[in-house]
Amino acid sequence: MLTRLAISNLATIESLAIDFQAGFTVLTGETGAGKSILIDAIRFVLGEPGSTHQLRSGAKQILVEAAFDLSALPEVTARLNELDIPSAGELTLRRLLQENGRSRALANDCAITQARLEQIGQYLVNIHGQHDHQMLLNPASHTEFLDSFAGLLTLRDDVGAAHGDYTRPVRERKALREQASQRARRREELAMMLADLKAARLSPGEEESLRNEHTVLTHAEQLAGLLASVCESLYEGEAPIAGRLRETAQLLGQAAAIDARLAVRCDQIEPLRYQLEDLYQALRTYAAGLEADPARLEAVNARLAELEKIKRKHGDDVSAVLQRMRDAERELAELEEVEDNLEALDRRINEVAGQLHALSVRLSKRRIAAALRLDRQVMAQLAELGMKQAAFKTQIKPLQSPSVKAPSYSQAGVDAVEFLLSTSPGQVLRPLSRIASGGELSRIMLALKTVLARADPTKTLIFDEVDAGIGGNMAEIVGRKLRALGTTHQVLCVTHLPQIAALGSRHVLVTKIAENGQTYTHAEPLGEQEKVQEVARLLSGINISSHSLASAQEMVERSREAGV
Repeated sequence: MLTRLAISNLATIESLAIDFQAGFTVLTGETGAGKSILIDAIRFVLGEPGSTHQLRSGAKQILVEAAFDLSALPEVTARLNELDIPSAGELTLRRLLQENGRSRALANDCAITQARLEQIGQYLVNIHGQHDHQMLLNPASHTEFLDSFAGLLTLRDDVGAAHGDYTRPVRERKALREQASQRARRREELAMMLADLKAARLSPGEEESLRNEHTVLTHAEQLAGLLASVCESLYEGEAPIAGRLRETAQLLGQAAAIDARLAVRCDQIEPLRYQLEDLYQALRTYAAGLEADPARLEAVNARLAELEKIKRKHGDDVSAVLQRMRDAERELAELEEVEDNLEALDRRINEVAGQLHALSVRLSKRRIAAALRLDRQVMAQLAELGMKQAAFKTQIKPLQSPSVKAPSYSQAGVDAVEFLLSTSPGQVLRPLSRIASGGELSRIMLALKTVLARADPTKTLIFDEVDAGIGGNMAEIVGRKLRALGTTHQVLCVTHLPQIAALGSRHVLVTKIAENGQTYTHAEPLGEQEKVQEVARLLSGINISSHSLASAQEMVERSREAGV
């Protein structure tokens, strides 16, 4: 229950604080006095976005504080415990909006995000405004009314989650199928390219090896002559290097015999002799294998030409071609995996479709049963609101499907819910948008709100001029309905109707004054005589006559005698 509201620097409110109590409280005041600003403040402190355009001229920040008694709201206490916010049966929310647009929220002096503030606010206050009449004309809101009445919001959330699990793979499958022809063409291209490259039997370093071999084959005779000269110089000529190296070793040995320190130099010559012989043998073997081989040269030329052709088509060099081949193999594997994914998606879709269908059917059955109860209770309320001849029906039909082969699903299930009304005997039940007048809409809305409020865990209900379009005796009946709601809920009602204002168990007057070029909005609780004066003003306007005062006194006394 809302126990206190304090506002600073919001529009025409410089500083204002109101204490609230249980029961039915009415808020009245002249048009433009600032009643809607109070509702805006409550919306803001409960997490709705604020606007710097509402910042009072010359102020630096908007501050709204709301205190709540949580003794009858275990859901809020549990949620605060989850957020590690101490409560002890009370909650004070503070919300600031600075002139630079930054906002901050505190719950019992603990920082809280706007999203979490909104979640908690849903349990604290339910605001019904004039726009609800337009909502009532929109069949999309009728599902919300029915599900709230039947306590089906949790089940509907489960249906919504299942619908998301279903639609995501369906969209993915659709996208994959739309690309199927492109993937088929690409697979064919890749397969042909890989067949071409695999047939070429490429290997790393092959091109370099072939070019070297081509050079050798082209200059085989020249190379053989050069190697023959080298071998002759090493061992086979008149004065070979090997012979001179032996003579050198002998001479150095004789020197070492004279000076033993030269023996180590003799040891250095011996390895040179072995290396020289190894070199000679290797060159002889290489030279023996050299021969002009026109057939092999032709084969090498053909292979190099083949490699050039492949490079022109697939890459700058053989290494790049081999990399492209690996990339093509990977891409082809990925394309094949897509086909496997399609099969997996089909299995997943069938699985979640079954879950969605089962939950939707369960939700639909419970809606049908709840619709009968809702219709009876709403018609009873309409009868009390002067529409005794009216017939009200909650129509539940399957959603229209583009395909006759399968039902259509939405996040709210498989049902299209719409309220139908007949205001006179013999009239056909028709959608509200085609039959209801403004006054009838107000009464239908109040009937629905009265029925829904019985099951509403939110203990504070705010009605912002929902009495539009009604008057006279009907206004008093509406006021009695609101006062009756006040026995189970805290009800705040902004009204311009004296019949409703007279029935308030507590009355707050909102006024606006201008001083020194500034406008100020104030809100003050009224005593009994002040309440009579305000009801008289609502009856007759600015000039309050003795007759209107007497009528106001009678209305207030009658409401007091009537109890609820």
